[in-house]
Amino acid sequence: MRSGAPAQVLPVFRRHPETGEPAEGELRWGLIPHYADARPHIQPIHARAETITEQRMFRDAYRKRRCIVPMTGFNLKDQNGKRRVISRIDGAPFGVAGIWENWKDPLTSRWERTFAIITVPANKLIAPVHDRMPAILHNSDFRRWIGPEDDPHDLLVPYAGDDLVVSPPAGKSRRRP
Repeated sequence: MRSGAPAQVLPVFRRHPETGEPAEGELRWGLIPHYADARPHIQPIHARAETITEQRMFRDAYRKRRCIVPMTGFNLKDQNGKRRVISRIDGAPFGVAGIWENWKDPLTSRWERTFAIITVPANKLIAPVHDRMPAILHNSDFRRWIGPEDDPHDLLVPYAGDDLVVSPPAGKSRRRP
């Protein structure tokens, strides 16, 4: 999801609500809680791992509706407002932890599926750029994350892999002198 933006419909992997099997779906980025009476003005795109079980807006989705958001990189703004791209060195895709919701629009009676990405404190590589980062999952943890377990919170930690790279700020040459 390198080019994804809030409010866009993007691919995610989740446990199918009827079959219980992993399934790909198209969900809109910006969570609307299932209990909302109307479309909220603000629809969060991130949920902090540290408070996800306490916040009413997120806790039910965290327990029952977790998803994996595939991406090849993500954007963060550094302290100077410059966009930085974080990706794997080899360019391969990876998955980040998310939560999703089903919400029925009371005006149209149509169901809408939405999601938010879970963030954790930044790892050593990203900390000089930003204080938060998406919760990157190891491939071996994908099934567990979207499975029926109530609280796989131990997976929500800063990614320790040494296979990520941070791009130079936009506008700077990538060539070395």
